[in-house]
Amino acid sequence: MDTLFEKMYTIREKRPPLKALILLTDAEPEKLKDLVQKRKKLSKAYSVKLTKLAGDLYNLNVNRLLRKDQISGNAILDASSKGVWVIYCNEKSRFTKFGLERLFAKLYPDISRLYINYYQIRTLLENTKQAYRGQTTMTNFSVRREPKIPDARFKSGTFQLWEEAAEEELRSQSKNFRLIIHLVNFEVRDENHNILLQGQISRLGVCKLRFGSFAMFHENVILQAIKLGLKWRAFYNHRERLVKDGEILLRPFRIEYSASFDERQLRRLSEKMSKNYLCSVIHGGNPYYAANVCDYLDGSSFGVTALGDQVTITPIMKGSHQAAWKLTNRLQEILGDGQIASIMG
Repeated sequence: MDTLFEKMYTIREKRPPLKALILLTDAEPEKLKDLVQKRKKLSKAYSVKLTKLAGDLYNLNVNRLLRKDQISGNAILDASSKGVWVIYCNEKSRFTKFGLERLFAKLYPDISRLYINYYQIRTLLENTKQAYRGQTTMTNFSVRREPKIPDARFKSGTFQLWEEAAEEELRSQSKNFRLIIHLVNFEVRDENHNILLQGQISRLGVCKLRFGSFAMFHENVILQAIKLGLKWRAFYNHRERLVKDGEILLRPFRIEYSASFDERQLRRLSEKMSKNYLCSVIHGGNPYYAANVCDYLDGSSFGVTALGDQVTITPIMKGSHQAAWKLTNRLQEILGDGQIASIMG
């Protein structure tokens, strides 16, 4: 695999980028087919075949019946990192998006995605820059933005920019807007400004290699993303409510913002959360939002409060790291990306 991708992507030719889908799971790869088959709707739409290659590598063949169309292709599953699968695919984007990504999204909570917000992508790019010992430049980004305060000068909607040093514009945007980042394209250059790598990082943990050494991409981007993912998995883990010596112990965390929420944002939060979760809304508008929410696929439950410039998330009876991270991502998709931190007792 390494030799093949190394040769392909160090030569300038028109081809689909190499996509690396990072997934968090404790399942063995050999269990993938069973995970699909135990979901009746999924097993009717998907046919999955896994063939072991050398070491921790597997060839993955996926066929999906989409209406009257058939989507099929191959990928390589790398299970060499404990608790993580990396799915490498250089097929066209249609197969990656509607074949692979849709398949693994429907295998939640046995398999979960890597959710990366604006601040975490910045950290990942900085780590990549240090690993390459070169200059990392953001060349394009796509974000959804909403003004922090109602102002006719600032418009909501999707914003994209293609230019050198696009990160400066992104930082400028963050002063007046709440940002929900979708993806970032970037380049790594050496001291002579020669391009070493052209890549992309998406909100859903998909890393793409357009040009450059696969070995360096794996070492300095994929492994850095895995390290970031395992760090945040540990952050969200073991937060369920406990009773010790008759005392209830809670381990809440919060999403911090640079501006307070207004009534419009809180009302939208109430409307959208009810579409994604089983919600018992305690208070759904100004001056705060409070609800108990349940992840019906996972069984985890949380108390969610939005007040001032913070969202507080309190895991209740069950609060798996998969459900906690997914909920945090959903809240940020509605309210904008924020800084995530524990609440110290």
